[in-house]
Amino acid sequence: MTALADLEAAYNATLAGHAPVASGGQANDAFEIYVLTLALRAAKEEGAAITFQSALGNINPSPLRFRTAPGRIYSPTKDYTHARIDFPSGLSYEAHIGIYIEGLAGVLHECDLAVMEQAEGAFCRRNWVHPKKAAVLLTAECKFYTGKLGIALGREFLGTTADLGAEGRFMLSNSDGRSVDRVLAHHKRKRHFGLTPLNPDAEIQVIAQFREVFRNAQAKRR
Repeated sequence: MTALADLEAAYNATLAGHAPVASGGQANDAFEIYVLTLALRAAKEEGAAITFQSALGNINPSPLRFRTAPGRIYSPTKDYTHARIDFPSGLSYEAHIGIYIEGLAGVLHECDLAVMEQAEGAFCRRNWVHPKKAAVLLTAECKFYTGKLGIALGREFLGTTADLGAEGRFMLSNSDGRSVDRVLAHHKRKRHFGLTPLNPDAEIQVIAQFREVFRNAQAKRR
């Protein structure tokens, strides 16, 4: 069974040399940070440079403060941290935890992890608006459960991806989700169950899927 300490050890290993993490101390929050670090590892393996930035513009702030509840990217309540991902090609992205994204129908969707164009993030903070789905490269729904995942979570994810689009949209969980896996496979949605730092093979597979998203974005720019 994956414990909070396992998740914290895993993301601290990736974030070593940056700053300590201010976390709510809950396993579900730590799982989101853990998934963020997998996305950052994928970006680095594709050649990106990683820095951290606060909402107020401070570079590599200490501590790194991530959301523990869904919020607005432009919220002035706390100086939350996001990761800056810069590729040599000139593509730049921001990776956020727990923000709302506006879908095609104008509906807001909570995204546990969202990687968007850096210019979109800056625009949204400046103008107090939510990011649009077209500027969001990658999202992940992060489900940390002690039991099996219910089919309702799969249906909810299908509804979300119907509005946000399916490309670059992931459902990730530490738990077993056979029925959810079956329905998402039928609808060709990206997902991985049994993701944990105690399962290196699962980490490798998820990082590979994230790398493909970044690689495709760079290919489209050529």
